[in-house]
Amino acid sequence: MRVIGVDGCRGGWICIAPEGAGDAPSEWWVSTDFADVMERSPPADLVLVDIPIGLLDEGPDPRAPDRLARRMLGGKRASSVFSAPVRPVLEAPDYAAANVLSRRLTGKGLSRQSWAIVPKIRQVDEFLRSRPGWIGRVREVHPELCFHAFAGGRPMQHNKKTDEGFRERLALLADRYPEAERLLGAILEQAGKGVARDDAVDALAAALTGRGDAPLTSIPETPERDAAGIPMEMVFVE
Repeated sequence: MRVIGVDGCRGGWICIAPEGAGDAPSEWWVSTDFADVMERSPPADLVLVDIPIGLLDEGPDPRAPDRLARRMLGGKRASSVFSAPVRPVLEAPDYAAANVLSRRLTGKGLSRQSWAIVPKIRQVDEFLRSRPGWIGRVREVHPELCFHAFAGGRPMQHNKKTDEGFRERLALLADRYPEAERLLGAILEQAGKGVARDDAVDALAAALTGRGDAPLTSIPETPERDAAGIPMEMVFVE
């Protein structure tokens, strides 16, 4: 089974599939929308995506995986996990309307950060609702949880956008995949401004989370399903 790690980027989605068994080469590409990501992904693939998957329709409480991830990370890294918007917000025409709708349905406003990724959340949500056979093959990750697990339960000390944060995360990736630095260098050289350094790092962390024989751990352990039957969870490997 091929594992593809996917993260949003300026150019759309950066997708990385580290080399597989035998002589299978590493693959990477940038897709402008999530439907294109999936066109390149046979049904046998596992696609691990850094985007909220499975959404509430209303209510004051955030999704269980958002609460649990913040608790696990603690400290400075907890703020990297923000609460996913409720599904009706995906159809709002602009931020002002989304903010009003979020306050009416949840009692809380919507952050600008959440609104910025609503188009990508919508792409994934629409795909899974129209292609339910992919539910369970497309799963949500949070890169900081992935690195937390790679480091044996230790949160990262530096912000991922800093040079120190990059080196800290690269060392963990290289422990699991010796070609990590070479692959990331090639991606950043060839993809140009459409892919930021931390986008490529996060996509590779997602891919390496599903690579190997260790089973994936889910938070919560028994995920609740949303109204569309999609599990609300984040996965990582211990």
